[in-house]
Amino acid sequence: MLEVNIKKKLPGFDLEVAFSADSGIMAMLGPSGSGKTMTLQCVAGLTQVDEGYINLNGEVLLDTSRKIDIRPQVRRVGFVFQNYALFPHLTVRDNIAYGIRHLEKAESDGIITRLMENMHIASLGHRFPSQLSAGQQQRVALARAIAPEPRVLLLDEPFSALDAVVKESLEIELLSLQQFYKGIIILVTHNFAEGYRMSSKMAIYESGRIAQCGDKGKIVGSPANLTVAGLMGFKNLLVGTVSQIIGQDLYLEVPGLSLFKIRLPEQMQLAVGMRLTLGIRSEFVRVSAAAEENSLPGVVSGVINEVASTRCFFSAGTNLQYTFEAFLPPPADASLKVGSRLNFCFPPEHLVVVGQAGETAQTGSLAG
Repeated sequence: MLEVNIKKKLPGFDLEVAFSADSGIMAMLGPSGSGKTMTLQCVAGLTQVDEGYINLNGEVLLDTSRKIDIRPQVRRVGFVFQNYALFPHLTVRDNIAYGIRHLEKAESDGIITRLMENMHIASLGHRFPSQLSAGQQQRVALARAIAPEPRVLLLDEPFSALDAVVKESLEIELLSLQQFYKGIIILVTHNFAEGYRMSSKMAIYESGRIAQCGDKGKIVGSPANLTVAGLMGFKNLLVGTVSQIIGQDLYLEVPGLSLFKIRLPEQMQLAVGMRLTLGIRSEFVRVSAAAEENSLPGVVSGVINEVASTRCFFSAGTNLQYTFEAFLPPPADASLKVGSRLNFCFPPEHLVVVGQAGETAQTGSLAG
């Protein structure tokens, strides 16, 4: 178990985060400059913390109140940097050996050979980093980080420089890595889909703070605020006032549109007259029959044909003042073209409360 509660102050930026991570992969997601990489550097001991503590499996790595600050070299924390940071003058084999050079040669050779086989780079041992592709360099960096058997493996946007095919292959390998690496893995990414695929737990960063942390399914099902909702892909927003609560059904009146029904969220204190923002992911919006619940008439304003779906923008409202987005499955309806008048449905089971009074939002699509 990794437990972190730290503060770090810089000119124009304050980092103040607290979280815990257990075995498996935890993804840190958030915009650039929100503090994700700095958090990794603090955990690794590469950046000095102003206040707080870091505890790893019962061992105190940092406690500023007790003046404890274990050196990076003995924390047993592996770090894969965004640019891989391989030693250019060393071969692949020597790069991997660097962190275990204190071991007997026979032992280190066995570790290196096993890792190179697991990472599918067994034939590249004699090459230098300049002779490797980006994907091969990434595999070497992972092998080098794992060789000393770290208790925590920190990955700072490891897939950002890779093409789609190599990225997919390495994602699968990273997931498979857990078969022989039993430590804690923390993955920093900007990409929600990547973070969701790779992890079981997520921490969502916002301006040096963690806005929400926990099981990925719970975060997607109940975003803590509009920032989290945006990162989770809730592009379509409905801002209105609670007009009725009947049993477990809540009705939101959105100006210029109509009433939208959702199931009353558990453990959320809501009342008639409250201002709420609902969100729905674009893939859950669909073309519907006029009489269907939560349906509204719209005019198609844009169509983008993608490989696995059709991205459709449509305008709705009394004066067509709102724009929404839908990802519709193929084959696209022949009537789906700019200017078409269709009915679109926002299914109640996919509408989620993403903001309450005090948060500023506007009805429509964040992508529109």
